[in-house]
Amino acid sequence: MPQVRDLMVSSVVTIEPGTSIVDAARRMIQEEKGPLPVVEGESPVAMVTDRDIIARVVAEGRDPNSVTVEDIATRQLVTIGPDQDVNEARQLMDQHELDRILVLEGERLVGIISEADIRSDEGPLV
Repeated sequence: MPQVRDLMVSSVVTIEPGTSIVDAARRMIQEEKGPLPVVEGESPVAMVTDRDIIARVVAEGRDPNSVTVEDIATRQLVTIGPDQDVNEARQLMDQHELDRILVLEGERLVGIISEADIRSDEGPLV
């Protein structure tokens, strides 16, 4: 069974806590990424998703120019180490109902692994 490091994406697009929601949304569109890890230095402190923006800014009628990523980001992170088994990543995703989790070496963000990354390793369905 492969390890997380074998399937993870190591070039992670991140964002800083003080970034405005407008800039975060633009970054998601430009980079074609839904969730963005929020980092301080090399350490993730939260995650912001397009859903966070819709639910916590748009739906509440808040001004996206005055709200920052830090104001709405999810702080409870689910993480895994690069040397752990891919099945452990799959179990964490299932347990927490997530489609991707952050990969950390100590406190440092080194990658992200998604359900799609794991499925692509399984080959085509017959």
